[in-house]
Amino acid sequence: MCMECFKKLGRPSFEPFWVPYYNDRIGYMECSQGHKSALLLQSQKFEVLLESGANALAAGFTLEAASTFSAALERFYEFCLQVISDHGKMGTDTYKEMFDSMARQSERQLGAFMALHAAELGTAYRPNEKITEFRNKVIHKGQIPTPEEAHEFCGKVYAEIFRVHETLAQNFKSAVQNVVSLDLKMRSEQIPKGMPASTTTGTTFFNLAYAQNKATFKEAFDEYIKARERLIGAGPSLRALHLGLLPVVPQSDMPTG
Repeated sequence: MCMECFKKLGRPSFEPFWVPYYNDRIGYMECSQGHKSALLLQSQKFEVLLESGANALAAGFTLEAASTFSAALERFYEFCLQVISDHGKMGTDTYKEMFDSMARQSERQLGAFMALHAAELGTAYRPNEKITEFRNKVIHKGQIPTPEEAHEFCGKVYAEIFRVHETLAQNFKSAVQNVVSLDLKMRSEQIPKGMPASTTTGTTFFNLAYAQNKATFKEAFDEYIKARERLIGAGPSLRALHLGLLPVVPQSDMPTG
């Protein structure tokens, strides 16, 4: 909602917004009254990529869905690396210096995560080789998956992220919160000074803020499609409510001529 309108009206204006956001995960909006504000998504990069991939899959773009889910897994490993590093009390500057040398090499990031996973949890993390094999066919050989292949691949990626996330939540809960908070703080500094800003948990397909995400890809995908349809369907009703609640301008105050 527009917070400036809320302040003036003492209630929501119910004006719906469709706001794009990109790598910074910040949406900028301007309401019909000219109030400008920003909406900061709490979602991490991998969460946004998962939802983008789900949208691609729903639209039938199997290549885009598979490649985006693959990117989501790589960014998830990066997130895991940050979390375990924070748990080990690695300073922000030290982490940045370490990560800069592997920022463009996802294999190194995975290797670093595997090493920390073994050191902190006492168990070896073994990546799903079937994910890697199919990912290489799509990314390096340009294989266009069938809908069935895309659903199966996305399901494997989702299962891997869900499984590892459960481990993070159980063992490194405070570190997860620290990494999310630091990311929010750094991105909030991009918002122009003086512009009203608010925060939202963001994605609905998979979200770190949820007490319990769907255990399977099929459950998550089906529920997301239903939620997206409800959201899109609510637009006209909200717009009608917004227009119906606009203050009535007295006849004497209306402009003439």
